[in-house]
Amino acid sequence: MFRNKLACVFVVTGLVLSPSIFAETMVFERSSSMTLSFLVKNVYERYLPRQKERAQQQQIDANTEFANARFADAASINLEHYNDVIGSSDGYQEWQGSVDLPLWLPGQKQQQLALSHTLSAELPVYQQRLLLDASARVRAVLWPVVLAETDVTQTWQTWQTAQELQQNVVSRVKAGDLAGTEALLANSHALEMQSRFLQAQSELDLALARYQNQTGENTLPAIVEETLSTQTIIDQHHPYLALLDQKISTLRTKQELARFDGAINPNLSVGIRRERGGHDESFTHSVGIGISFALDDAVYRNANIALAASSLADADIERLQLERELQADLLRQRHQLQAKQQQLELVAEQEKTAKQYLLLQQRAFDLGDIDLVSLLRSQMLANDAHNRKISLQVSIKHAISAVNQSLGIQL
Repeated sequence: MFRNKLACVFVVTGLVLSPSIFAETMVFERSSSMTLSFLVKNVYERYLPRQKERAQQQQIDANTEFANARFADAASINLEHYNDVIGSSDGYQEWQGSVDLPLWLPGQKQQQLALSHTLSAELPVYQQRLLLDASARVRAVLWPVVLAETDVTQTWQTWQTAQELQQNVVSRVKAGDLAGTEALLANSHALEMQSRFLQAQSELDLALARYQNQTGENTLPAIVEETLSTQTIIDQHHPYLALLDQKISTLRTKQELARFDGAINPNLSVGIRRERGGHDESFTHSVGIGISFALDDAVYRNANIALAASSLADADIERLQLERELQADLLRQRHQLQAKQQQLELVAEQEKTAKQYLLLQQRAFDLGDIDLVSLLRSQMLANDAHNRKISLQVSIKHAISAVNQSLGIQL
């Protein structure tokens, strides 16, 4: 319906208006190769929150590397030396070296690996959320262009009708059928319609500028209409809910991992000792091994466990609230769509009646039974009814797009 309409408006009106009027007009072509999905991908690439993907991947890599580490913490080397040079000076010496190896607690390593898995699963869901946001941005900048384009077409047609009436009135004034003041009134009406057209064209330029700013494109898709989804409710696959579900899964894993936060890992110590008691004694060598365990460290872990449980509860509440908000928004969008569809039936009937009335008034004006003011009033009623019907038709398609967005459907 909208294909090539913008170009037609500019070409036809360019023959009537002076070149200066179109000097600043933005020119955007429609192309069948330009699709809505391409625009979404383009906006997605420019979307600033996407930078979080890299940080999240770095977190996944770092946690995976830690989970695959041999020890629970960095191993350390201890070197010690004792002698009695300052004291008795009997030649006593002791050299001791050991390595401390922090060991994983039972289940700790597995929980770290589980956290990496849940974080990895969260990343593609987050990308789907960003793609839905990008779809919303495309819809937000594309439909104002379509609506403004429709307004330009309607105001141009109204202006052309006013010019035709003006020419008819001028001819009849010259023929002596009408008073000269009627020509002034017709000219004033034509100028008013021209002013509305130029205002609509200005709004279209602004919408096109916003479109170009958000998408980086100066080409419009040939097809912008969407098919209304058969889905009637918000389900768990909605990208917003799916992301929260995955975050809740991550928080559950972190809650399990919180059992190890604040805990002291067992420490395995392996060392050697070289010593002698005096100058006349030879060095003896020995190897030692030791292990240390924490005694009743639960009190130091409970705070982290409680904090993790609180974060999980907050996420569950947030999920419920978000689902209610999404359902409410979907209900509102569907109500607006149904209301506009019902209005269209009435407006179509109103347009039919207004056209019939205008034909009768035109005949009466041609016969001299009514004045120009009465004819202009009838013409305005007919134009308003026609324009409202066309605007409603476009607005319904816009409303369908809004319903699909509420359902979480990407372009």
